[in-house]
Amino acid sequence: MQIIEQYSTPFYKNIVDLPPSMVRKLWKGNKIMILDIRTPQEYIEHHIPGSVLIPMDYLEVLSEYFSDKEVAVVCEHGNRARYATYGMPHLYKKRSIYMIGGMVGWMSMGYEVESGMDENGTKWEQWLDEKLK
Repeated sequence: MQIIEQYSTPFYKNIVDLPPSMVRKLWKGNKIMILDIRTPQEYIEHHIPGSVLIPMDYLEVLSEYFSDKEVAVVCEHGNRARYATYGMPHLYKKRSIYMIGGMVGWMSMGYEVESGMDENGTKWEQWLDEKLK
């Protein structure tokens, strides 16, 4: 499989911008974790199956749970995800992927989505409770 990668800046070689089609190929091949940084309400409305919710406000506090993995960072339109990757590059030890277009781009391609809250949507609350004990 050929992966076309686009770097938005020469300063962060571990951050890559990819379209939803390439993110989906990596995700289907179990090569990346999809990190959803939207609010719980947005996650309930629709999310990528298997994505892990960590709301953007808690990324820094809970970074130990994803910093050692290759992640694709996803939000609704791509603005928060861009900030979470390029504005907080210290959170990712391995490659992080900014998914161009966010969930809107994903859904416009007709890719799979789920509704409702699941186990991956509540993990962040459990992790936060563990840290606060």
